Amino acid sequence: MNERIYRVLALLLLLALLVGAGFYVRQLVGVWQLVKSEGAETTELSALRRKDIPIREIDLKTLWQDPERYAVVDVREKEEFSQGHLRGALHLRLGELLQDRSALDALEHRIGDRIPVFYCHDGERSQLAAGRFRETFGGPVYYVKRGYRQIRALADPRSVWQGHLRQLLPPGHEDHRRLWIRKRDVPVDTLVDLSMRGHETVKGLEGKHFIHAPILLMSDRQVDALIRSLGDRPVVALCNSKVSCFSTRILRYRLEERGKRLTGFVRLKDDVTDLPGI
Repeated sequence: MNERIYRVLALLLLLALLVGAGFYVRQLVGVWQLVKSEGAETTELSALRRKDIPIREIDLKTLWQDPERYAVVDVREKEEFSQGHLRGALHLRLGELLQDRSALDALEHRIGDRIPVFYCHDGERSQLAAGRFRETFGGPVYYVKRGYRQIRALADPRSVWQGHLRQLLPPGHEDHRRLWIRKRDVPVDTLVDLSMRGHETVKGLEGKHFIHAPILLMSDRQVDALIRSLGDRPVVALCNSKVSCFSTRILRYRLEERGKRLTGFVRLKDDVTDLPGI
């Protein structure tokens, strides 16, 4: 009798261990997918650029041989720019450039007779910005392929870079991945959908309402209106790619500026095909 009890207990313990191991593996897979996506060389922003608008690549060696000829424009977020940027660069975040014509006109005025050169972290946002500038004003327009990654590869990056070389965003969010939560643990009825395309429904989140907010493509005014609309409700974000999951950090900064906080974010499998141009 005692032997039978021991066998049952051993079986129950084994089942508990298997269930626990399965949960742990799912957690690891989710984090691995996020890390893999964040390390991708290209993003869905490439699919958004109009291919019929010609823009050109330029390398830093050519750029710095005649710096007076070019106006360098950093289109990253303000948090990225504040940590470090190319010396003498103008700054206009991508969303502002795309959505605010007056800001775009002001940039064109600051550039004057120089040739505009756009750069970002990996060349994706800068391609989109360069295409919009060329579409609006014409003339030769360049972008720095691989952007910050090319700068880091220089023998002496300090000769062209001002600020941190390793710290791309302000400190204090080292625990950001701890905010990753499973769909079944979402504590709210409304999620901020940071994906480029947007979702009407998501398996496992049926009945939830999604506010589509690709904030990297939104103007400052649009982002401010979004955050005001959230009121004091807990904020959970939805992302599905390198770009949109990076945006969870930017949303977190914007919320904290206003005394709010990001409760967490749900990471979906990449779904970035068939995106419309903008």
